[in-house]
Amino acid sequence: MQKHFDYIITGGGLAGISLVHYFLNSDLRDKRILLLDKSEKKDNDRTWCFWEREASPFEFLVHHRWQHLDFYTPDFAETLNIAPYKYKMIRGIDFYEYGQQMLISAENVEKSVENVQKVVNTADGVLVTTDENEYTADYCFNSIRFEKICKDKNLYLDQHFKGWTIRTKNPVFSPDKATLMDFRLPHAGETKFVYVLPTSENEALIEATLFSPDLLQSEEYDKIITDYISEYLPQIEKYEVLHEEFGVIPMTDYKFSPGEKNIVNIGTAGGNTKASSGYTFCYLQKHLQRMTESFVKTGNPHLTKTVRQKRSAWLDRIFLNVLQNHRVPPPKVFGTLFENNKPSQVLKFMSEETSFLEEIKIMSTMQIFPFFRAMLSTMVGK
Repeated sequence: MQKHFDYIITGGGLAGISLVHYFLNSDLRDKRILLLDKSEKKDNDRTWCFWEREASPFEFLVHHRWQHLDFYTPDFAETLNIAPYKYKMIRGIDFYEYGQQMLISAENVEKSVENVQKVVNTADGVLVTTDENEYTADYCFNSIRFEKICKDKNLYLDQHFKGWTIRTKNPVFSPDKATLMDFRLPHAGETKFVYVLPTSENEALIEATLFSPDLLQSEEYDKIITDYISEYLPQIEKYEVLHEEFGVIPMTDYKFSPGEKNIVNIGTAGGNTKASSGYTFCYLQKHLQRMTESFVKTGNPHLTKTVRQKRSAWLDRIFLNVLQNHRVPPPKVFGTLFENNKPSQVLKFMSEETSFLEEIKIMSTMQIFPFFRAMLSTMVGK
């Protein structure tokens, strides 16, 4: 006999664990929930960084915070005071361990390590099929991306990155200041920059990040990092690599399905990634909080996009068009944003918290003709 649950959450990463957190802290706390993921989630496989003005719902997991951020292009350099925002880091392993303890403490929530094959609507709910079992539920909240994106028919760039957490022999870092973006390394048209996120005088995450259609070989990312350390951190005498991480995030105007009927897509599968920057953590949390509140109040977890969200999606398409079609060199795009606007206003804009008039003001500081051509292009298609 198939086991039935009130809700099944497919995918036990950032979106799945976050949703369990919100459900358990709402009037849905007594619902029977099954969390399915193909792995145990015991590796420190990624780091989430984001900016916020207020405390994060996961503030207790924040590993480090910065108030000042260095920003570099070949033509512009500045230390940005981002107040009232703070830039924050949460390590994947800390988030997964919290999720594990949360599941153990909640008697009504189960987790099973199984590979999910498909999720389908039925007459009275959903059917979830894994390699080993079939389960039924009233609703499925799915964060597994089953659908394939046709890159030729959409604006599309992969944000791909590899990071090293290093420990240096000598104290070289200022733990109260991070490097948000450093575009000074040579690039061949693609968007390429390096993060430096110090957590002590001797330890930092250094990450090579690219926005491009094609991934690199592992050793190519390593070379970017080693070249960067050699060129821009020459004070480092000797270091050891404590940890490596790698990830790929789609940046696209592809219209991800929000799901239908009793299937609700969340995370990247539901389009909860900021298309023009790849930032996911805060973007996702806002969505899940709003969805949980709506579900509790109305019994309907499906959300409609606000006017603000639709406007932001249009602006994302313009920025993606500029980057993908090389209308402006990538360092110039981001450099112009920070050179001509207050840092806090840029972060507010990228957080989708600005008003229409504020957005017009920011866009007026950009390269007018390339962005205007990108805007026209988005109106008639790619």
